[in-house]
Amino acid sequence: MYHNKEKIILMEKIKRCMDKLEGSQFYHDFKDQLQTPQIYERLRIVLGSASTMKMVIYGIGNFESYENPNYQLGLTILMQRDFKWIGDIEVFDPALSMNECQVLEALGCSVLQYNEYGRRKALKPTLFFMPHCPIMLYDNLLQENWKSSSLRNIVILGNSFDNYVSSGSCSPHMKKYIMLAATFTNEFEVKTNSNDYYEDSKDDRLIRRRRSGAFHHSSWHFFTPLM
Repeated sequence: MYHNKEKIILMEKIKRCMDKLEGSQFYHDFKDQLQTPQIYERLRIVLGSASTMKMVIYGIGNFESYENPNYQLGLTILMQRDFKWIGDIEVFDPALSMNECQVLEALGCSVLQYNEYGRRKALKPTLFFMPHCPIMLYDNLLQENWKSSSLRNIVILGNSFDNYVSSGSCSPHMKKYIMLAATFTNEFEVKTNSNDYYEDSKDDRLIRRRRSGAFHHSSWHFFTPLM
C-alpha cells in the first residue's frame, strides 16, 4: 500500500510538471521549431519510408527526488502525444528506483534492463534524448554508429556539440568522435525562455526555479556524413 501511494504521488507530480510545461512559452517555441523547414525536412529524411522513430532516453536521472527530470520526462510524453512520428520510448538510467521504473512503465515507456553505456546501434531511425548526459555517452553513441548508414538513422536531442567542440573543459580523447563528426553535424539550438519559471514552496520559503534549466544548452543534432 505504501509503495502504491508513492507511485500515485509521483505520477501526480509528473502530471503537474507536464501541465506547466504544456502551457509554457518554452513548449510553444519547441513545437514551432519542430515545424521549421530546417528541422522538419531533416526529420523527414531520417525517417525515410518509416512512419515513426523510436525514442531512447539516457540519463533522465532520479525524477523521484529532483525536479528537472520530471520536466525532461514530461517533454518526451508530450512529444509522443503531439507528434505522431514519435514511436515507442525506451529509458535507461542506473539511478532509477523500482518505483520510478514502474511509473515509467505506467506511462507507456519500456525500461531497459542493462546499461548500454550509450552504445546502441541505430539500425532504424532513432531519436536519442540525452539531457545533460556525460560527454562519454555521446562519444560512445557516435563510435558505435561510425558508418554512414547508421549515422543517418540518428537524431540527438541533448547537450550542444558546438559547446563541446569549442570548450577546453575536457580532454580531446573524451570527445574524439564528437570532434570528428563536427564537419557533418547540423545543430539547432533549443530556445529557452529566461522568464519561463514557476514558483514552488519549500521549507516555508518561496523559491523561484527556472524550468528552462532542464533544457539549457540543449540542441537538435542531425548527421550528414560523406564517409
